[in-house]
Amino acid sequence: MQNPTVSVEPSSPVSWYDTGGTKVIPREAQGVVTNSHAIRELRAALTLSNNQREVLVGTLLGDGSLVANSWKRNYRLQAEQSHPQKEYLFWKYQIFQEFTLSRPKFRERTNAWRFRTISHPEFTEYAHRFYTAGRKVVPLVISRLLKSPMSLAIWYLDDGALSSRKDTFILNSQSFSRAENLLLQQCLLKNFGISVTLNRDRHYWRLYVGKRSADRFRDLIQPYVVASMRYKLPVAP
Repeated sequence: MQNPTVSVEPSSPVSWYDTGGTKVIPREAQGVVTNSHAIRELRAALTLSNNQREVLVGTLLGDGSLVANSWKRNYRLQAEQSHPQKEYLFWKYQIFQEFTLSRPKFRERTNAWRFRTISHPEFTEYAHRFYTAGRKVVPLVISRLLKSPMSLAIWYLDDGALSSRKDTFILNSQSFSRAENLLLQQCLLKNFGISVTLNRDRHYWRLYVGKRSADRFRDLIQPYVVASMRYKLPVAP
């Protein structure tokens, strides 16, 4: 199985220069994100592709977050993974590279890699759907957003795991309420034909993909699993 190939072509008219192998614009050389003319020009030139939207939805259901800029007017995507998942984080970075100003950085304090995009109105639209009073939520319209196997795979790679049986799956959705988990349960059945149950994890709820749907779930996500994350799939018989 080959990893999915993602083609990312810069679409910005901004003139870049290179410092130490990192693409920056003049006022970004010290890593300070400002609202300079060059960034405004870059922002205006970019729109999210369908592929980027699919990855974004899965990321927001998983470990990713949308962070407001200094003016609280627009939001940027922030993605972070532990060092063993570096390859996976860089794969995501490649997808959103045209929205970024520098390569992912390693954070010794958390032993993790992280990248951020510039703030953008399209990320802001998703922030309005996925956040309420500063808390990440499952949008009521999740069935319109979580539609592609790519989104499903990213969600699982971010926040899923093999069960102790090693042939069924867990989606660690404990950060969402029971009502929000029910929305996800309905979405998975409607859009993917995947039947899941809600399992209690102490005071929280998570989703369990049992034997009934495990094969279908695996077949849908397998084409999008990068090499470093294949430990999250069952071992072939």
